[in-house]
Amino acid sequence: MKKLLLTAGICLCSLFFVQAQQAVQQTAQPTADQQSEKMMTGLTKACGLSADQVTKAKPIVTEFVNARIANKQKLGTDKDKFKAANQESMKTMNTKLNAILNADQQKQLVAYEKEKMAEKQKANAKATPKKAGK
Repeated sequence: MKKLLLTAGICLCSLFFVQAQQAVQQTAQPTADQQSEKMMTGLTKACGLSADQVTKAKPIVTEFVNARIANKQKLGTDKDKFKAANQESMKTMNTKLNAILNADQQKQLVAYEKEKMAEKQKANAKATPKKAGK
């Protein structure tokens, strides 16, 4: 009887943990609008965009975010293709943004992107620590 109750208790606990993890994974992904707004806020601060430039840049950023989400849905299992598709989308976005930015703002954009990339690499390094001895 004790074994039966213990087994049932373990099964229930593991079921609750699995459901909790699924709930966290589902809520962790921001929407496309939230991602676009975050990118626009960063671009506006980093490059000092005017109101006219913000109006022109918003559809470009939204297009990029939507392309990135589509890439993830389509190529999510193949990391290399996913990364290549996102880099292509990023190049397209930068080309379009450079058309509306002045030379100083273009330099600020490059510096901002390098800063964001360094932050991302630093976060990835913390998330996946290397094993000792390697």
